[in-house]
Amino acid sequence: MNAAAREKLAGELGEPLPECVDQLDDGELADLASVLRTARLRQAADVEAAIDKAMRYVPWGFRGAVRKVLIG
Repeated sequence: MNAAAREKLAGELGEPLPECVDQLDDGELADLASVLRTARLRQAADVEAAIDKAMRYVPWGFRGAVRKVLIG
């Protein structure tokens, strides 16, 4: 099993890989890493869109503070 593929997947997952991942070949590891990355990017875009939509209901003067609380 390719160490680079394992490292890429662990990076996308954000934590050490479970033992069951050892059963996957390099192509499957790459596919899984790609799916995780795509899902995270889509989730981030959806969250940003939801925050932007919600901010329309916040009075203009409070938007900066509310955004800071929501996003951090």
